[in-house]
Parts: sequence; C-alpha cells; structure tokens
Amino acid sequence: MCLKCQSAGDLDDLAIAVARPTVPLAGPVLEASEPGDAGPGLPLPDPGPLPGPVPNPPIPVPLPQPPGIPLPPLPPFPPFVPCNLDLRDGCWALSVRLGTASLVGTLRVDRGTGHLIVSGDLYNDPPPVAHLDAPGGALLADVPPRPAGITSTAGAIAAAPRALPFPFPIGIPIYARANYQSYLKITNVRVPAFAKTPAGCRISMTAEQYLYTQPAPGSFQGSFPATASRTLVFDMAPRRFPILFPPGPAFSGRVLDNGVEVGTVSIRWVSRFFRRAKVEIDVLTGSVAAGSVPDPSGTGTEWFNTVFAKIGWDLSVVSDQTNVAVPPNVVPTNCWSSADLHALMQAQRNPSANLDTEWYLHLMFVPAQLGCGRGVMYDTIGVPREGAASFSDDGYPANESPSFGTATNQHQRDVPRAFLRSACHEITHGFNQIHQEQETMADNSIMTTTPSVADVLGGPTTGAPGVFPDQINLGHNLTVRNHLVHMPDPVIRPGGWPFASWFGGSVPQAADRASFDQTELTLTVTAERDRIVLGEPVLVSWTLTNTSPVALRVPNDVSAEALFATVHVTDPRGTTTAHRPVAIICDTVSLRPLDPGQSVTGSMRLYWSMAGFAFERPGQHTVTVVVQWAGGGRSLGVEASSPVYVDFPASDADNAAASLLMDPEVGLWVALGGGADHLSEATTRINLAAGGASGRGDTNAAVTATADVATQPGTATALRGYAPLLGTGSGGGGQSGGPARRPRKRSK
Repeated sequence: MCLKCQSAGDLDDLAIAVARPTVPLAGPVLEASEPGDAGPGLPLPDPGPLPGPVPNPPIPVPLPQPPGIPLPPLPPFPPFVPCNLDLRDGCWALSVRLGTASLVGTLRVDRGTGHLIVSGDLYNDPPPVAHLDAPGGALLADVPPRPAGITSTAGAIAAAPRALPFPFPIGIPIYARANYQSYLKITNVRVPAFAKTPAGCRISMTAEQYLYTQPAPGSFQGSFPATASRTLVFDMAPRRFPILFPPGPAFSGRVLDNGVEVGTVSIRWVSRFFRRAKVEIDVLTGSVAAGSVPDPSGTGTEWFNTVFAKIGWDLSVVSDQTNVAVPPNVVPTNCWSSADLHALMQAQRNPSANLDTEWYLHLMFVPAQLGCGRGVMYDTIGVPREGAASFSDDGYPANESPSFGTATNQHQRDVPRAFLRSACHEITHGFNQIHQEQETMADNSIMTTTPSVADVLGGPTTGAPGVFPDQINLGHNLTVRNHLVHMPDPVIRPGGWPFASWFGGSVPQAADRASFDQTELTLTVTAERDRIVLGEPVLVSWTLTNTSPVALRVPNDVSAEALFATVHVTDPRGTTTAHRPVAIICDTVSLRPLDPGQSVTGSMRLYWSMAGFAFERPGQHTVTVVVQWAGGGRSLGVEASSPVYVDFPASDADNAAASLLMDPEVGLWVALGGGADHLSEATTRINLAAGGASGRGDTNAAVTATADVATQPGTATALRGYAPLLGTGSGGGGQSGGPARRPRKRSK
C-alpha cells in the first residue's frame, strides 16, 4: 500500500524554472510505503542486512508429493504489523557521525507542493574550544559552569548533568557559517506502512552529498561540485525517548556507502517550519512602516510573518526604532543617494546581531518621493544581503504601468496592500531571490516586479479599478518557494553568498537561452577607456537596440541595478566573474514593447563588487554584458563584449596609488557612487592617493581638487577614474551626491 505513489512523469509539473540554479537543489522524490515500491524505473537501493539475527527467515517451500498423497497444509501467511512511521513535514534536527567526523544540521521534509521534497544541510560540529585557564595559563577544553561550592574543573565535570545521547535543539537550530560542510539532496525515501515484524519498520533515505568548499578569506561565495561527492543511505528505526523530552518523532540508525556501514545518523523533528529568520524594522522620522492588511477571506490579517509562514518560514518581526533621526545634510523627502542610505543603514544596524547565530535582516523605512523607486536591497552593508530599505512616500507613478488603477500616482503609505507586497519583495531579495521575469514569467506573486503584477492583474491596457491593488497575492510562487525552502543554507542566509550568485557566475552559454538575430535585436558595449591602470575604475556602457521591423518585448530598464543586465569580466588567465552592483534597485522594471529603432541603455562604473576586483592584474581583459530575461517558457537574451587592457604601473605615483586604492572599502566607495564619507578607511586612502600625487599636505583639499589634479603631470593615472566621483561630498537626498536610481534612457 502506498502512502503517496507517483510516477516519474508526475514529478515534472512542480514548477517551470527557466534559469537553472548553479547550486545543488533538491527536487520531488518518490515516497514508497513498502520495500521495493518505488514506482516504474526508479528502484530504491537495498540498505543491506539489518544488524543482529535475520528478523524474517525464509519460509520453506514444500517439495512435490507423489500423486494421491495429500499435501501438508502450508504454514499461515506471515502477519503484517502497522509501522506508523511519522516522517512529518517540517524541520528535523540532524546528527551524523562518519568515522571521526561529527556533523550536525537540519533536514527539511516538505510535501507542501503536492510532492515530497527532502533536503538538508550539514555543519562540522567543532570540538570544545581550547582556552587559557587562569592562573596557570594551561590550555583546557571548555567545561560546564561550576555550581556553588565547586571550584575545580574536575568537580564541575562530575557535577554536570549526564550528556544527552542525541543533540537536543529547541526549535530550528542555526550554526556558524564557517562550519558549513555539505548539502544533502534526498533522491529516494522509503516509509513502509506495514512490515512483517516490528524490526522491518524502518525509514530509508538515499542522500546525494555535495561537499562544500569554503570561500577564500575576504570572500563570501564558496563552491559546490557539479555532481554529488558521494551517495549515502540513511537506514533508521524509530527512537523512543523518555517522557522528559518534548513530543515529536525521532529516528536513528546507520549510514551506508555502497552497502557498507560507515557511520550513524539520528534525526528529530523540531518544528513545523523549515527555516527561521528575523527581520528588524526601523522607521525614519517622517516615514511609516508597512502595516498588516486584511487577508482575502476577511477573517484575519496578513503581515510579514504570515506571508513567509505560507512557505514554511518562521519569520519573527521586531519593530525596533521609530522616529530615527534624519542624518545631517540629508533631505529625506527627496530621492536618496546610495551613499547616504548606506550610511544610514550602517549606523542603525543592530550591533548585537550575530549572523552566525541568527538569520538576521535589517529593514529601514524612509520617506523619499514619487519616482525614486519603491525600495532597495543592499548586497553589502558589512556582508552580503543584510539590509533593505522601503520608501513610504514613493508609490505608483502613472508612467510605470497603465494598470495601477486606483493606486495610480498614490504613495505607498496610502496603498497598504501594495506597500506590504513591495516591502516583502525587498526582504525576499535579502534572501537571495531574483525576479520572476528573469527566471520564469511575470505572475501575481511577490518576486514579480510591481508594474508587472499590475499588468498581470489588470491587463496591459485596462487598469480596471479594484483589481490592483485589491487582488494582489501576498505569496511566493512555487519556484521561489522551492528555492527558499530547499536551496543550500550558504546561498540563502544573510551574510552568505552575494546576491544572485547562484544565478550563474560565468557568461551563460548560448544553449541556455534563445538568442536574437543581429537583424532583430542588437547590444553594443563600450568602455570609457580601453586602457586603464591598476586601481582605476572604468565606466562601461551598453545599448540595446530594436533593429527589427516590429515592436519587441524587452526589459524597460537594462541598468545593472535592474538585474536584467549582468557584467562579466574575463581576466588574462581566462577566469570569468560576474559583477553586480551593491545597491539592487529594480522594483520599477518590467517587460515592455520596444518600438523599431528605439534603444534602452545602461552603464556601470566597473571596479569592485562582492565578487572582488574586476581588474586585479595587468593584461588583456574582456568585459561582456549579457541582457537576459524569460519569455514563452524560454530564456531570451543578447550579449556583447568590449576589451579593456590594464597597464602595468608606469611610475612611482601609479605604484603608490594602486597599493592604496586596491582596497575593498575603496571598492565599496566607488560602487556606491562616491560621497560615502562614512567609509573612513576608503576616504583616508583616496585622500592619501590624491594628496600624495599632488604634493599637497591637506588631504581634504586633495579630495576636492582631484578632478583637476588628475590631469596634471606627475599625478597617479588611476585618479582619472575617480574624478567623476570626487569632490561631491555627501549631498543627501540626491542633491550633490546624485540619486540612488540611475534614470532610464530611451532614444530614437
């Protein structure tokens, strides 16, 4: 009898994912309820004999008897016992011992899509940390706290409660990022409903293990192998705990590799949720936060926590600071510069937040104004994806969609359902999810951009009142849900992989997308300079032009911040890296018809990103821009390249400037568009490079004068690339610092 019998063909209708992740990702598996019941063509591996005596000895078959002699009666058919194995949905604490290696982690069992999907993450369980035990200074392992009246280490150990035989986390456990060891992709599950004896009531899981390579120092993106490092079988029986343990099923058993026992495994159900995270909300003076709204049934409300509960996330929301002071020299009701908003969020981030003990995201609400953009996610405040902002006084300009209906030209604070959807969109960016116009197709879900949601609801021309925003779905589609539940921890958690890095770190191959003919759609790429020096940023621009006789549906914004365009740099050694901006500002983008002869443009000052420096060594580099989106169930796109040659330093000034400017904080300063005075290390280094080159002693004066100095004899050549960014200061509110959003451009 099958609890859930599925054919192989049934497993293909979960969701369409045009963009295949470049990381391992669990998918639907067959759930068999009795040995061998795996469905056609998908046999389950035999976990091998159980330890101890054979529980089900073979039944002797009687030999044929001569005619006329009655056969003896057959022995009774063996009885079956019900197993009642409770492999329930949710998060399971996982403990694996392989030889001397002790591993802990989580296992996620998920039937929420109508199919069974099981995935897991393993972390090294480090031994006790050695420390100096005063006054002798000898290195000792950590010991339990000493009770009153106990002063010796031996006494503390003897007085400590007996260690539990199984890790006993309360709720979903979270482990340090540096201890991450591997991802588990479960490919088969056997949960028998009946067995011949109680000993046969065992769960068997086949797990593909992908061993993780930790990122290099200063980086955040490690790597997984393209294929599984090995395949293991978890063979587990129910485990009975004393009554002092809280309710919840548990299993333990052995780990097999090619039928050979190599270790032990234990799992224990700890939560009906799959993952947990925390969002801390701060509100600037003059702004408001997105509030709760009625749910479609009219019997309850929806807010951030309920939106994420739909996909099985335990999202706790802390409304922290209100009436946060406006920074000096900032006009909060103007568009914010990237530098000013970054400085505000860095200053207001909770300093006690520890990304190794909680998945933490900071959400800041500021006013801004109509036309600035509804929100932004920063790929770095200090580490990847720990901060996002939402603009309460921006909203729904008529030029962005004809389908905004009654919300047209309204502020977000006055359209509560759309406001909450937009803020959830930015939070989900913080958990490393991209737009559905890039991955699948526009729909009425959170990771579709706001104008596209309006178009899906109201149609491209109707804008019927009451459709948008009243019928907005405050939910994620199946593709995003599957990513958020089953992608590896390092990819999803704040402080893990840089934004969209799972979307491909190298130039997509032509086979991965449907390309346009040159007579239909062209992309041209130009660099401000084709020869630069070490430490010099360079502005790269690109233009997408409709060269066909008909209108083509393409992204209306191909700036780097809008995410449809990715800049790839191939260095002299042939290594290709993808470079994305640190400020993800993309909520106004959508797919729109581009008339024949029209163009849309984008640019990026290429120097540093979360992937590192674009030009780290002298020699020939190739800058390739790929503009890619989804349509008709396929990935569509165009690409073009431009060479950039990096010269060796030609003078002492160039050498000195390169050593000062090739610094990640200087890189972040450039990525924010300059004016980031809160980055003190960057400001000091740029001042020294400019002041040293000019011979001036006043470094503040050197910064202001650099635009002139860069053209004078004896100056460091690299300063040419800083001239457009220097001397602006912190304008605030998009005054002299420039707005956070680069304006879109269309031309005939």
